[in-house]
Amino acid sequence: MPRAKATGAGNRSSTPGRKAKPSAEGAGERTDAHQQAQAGLSHEEQLVEPAVKTNGAKTLSENTVRHGFLQKVYGILAVQMLTTVGIAACCMLMPTIRNAFLHMSASENWLFKLGLFIPTMFSLLVLQCGAKNEYPANYMLLSLFTLGIALDVGYVCAVVHGLGYGDLILQAFGVTAMIFVGLSAYAMYSEKDFSYMGAFLSVALWGLVLTGLAGLFFPFMVSNLAYSFIGALTFCGYILYDTWRLQHKEGIDNYIVAAIELYLDIVNLFLFILKILLQAKKKK
Repeated sequence: MPRAKATGAGNRSSTPGRKAKPSAEGAGERTDAHQQAQAGLSHEEQLVEPAVKTNGAKTLSENTVRHGFLQKVYGILAVQMLTTVGIAACCMLMPTIRNAFLHMSASENWLFKLGLFIPTMFSLLVLQCGAKNEYPANYMLLSLFTLGIALDVGYVCAVVHGLGYGDLILQAFGVTAMIFVGLSAYAMYSEKDFSYMGAFLSVALWGLVLTGLAGLFFPFMVSNLAYSFIGALTFCGYILYDTWRLQHKEGIDNYIVAAIELYLDIVNLFLFILKILLQAKKKK
């Protein structure tokens, strides 16, 4: 009998009713795993998802900052262009100023140009040396620089208008505006990399500068269509290159320098196109 009792006890102990029930913690783990399996999310996907969200938010923030930078650059550029156009119009249409510039051009008075060149270059150098981020000095220097360039453009326009070629100034202005808008839109929306143009444009620019200096002693070097066409093509290239840099490379604190670069691209392109039109007119 004792043996039978022992056997019976062993049988009772092995019945399903005597198995240990799963704990609440274990059931919770299996339930979570089941829910994850139903949702189709692996452990790795759960880890990757927050990283994707973080990267997306970071990209959105960078795009917002870059957009604000572009707005600031083109806002400054618009003010510079309006100032230049206004001063050039005054120099052309006000007889006193126009006659004074014509007299200086006829007498080859270089003091006026030297008087414009010194403060213009001084303001640019100071901005490049660190004042570009010092408010309000940066805007004061920018205003001085823009005023110097605008007076120089006004001097050229007054002389051309006084010689009877005022219509060519409007033509050059229209052609420059169309080229700038077209090239800027192409650089922004084509998604092409224009970084390779930097070295070629630097060489071309130095070539123009050296040829221009040589032209002080040998005028025939700068009074031909080839020089004017090369100059116009060079600054067309700079519009593409500088616009690309604004979107991808330029630091967001360099909005004043970036605006100056585009402003000089436009002004130089206008002057070279005006020169091409004048040379074509003279040949006719």
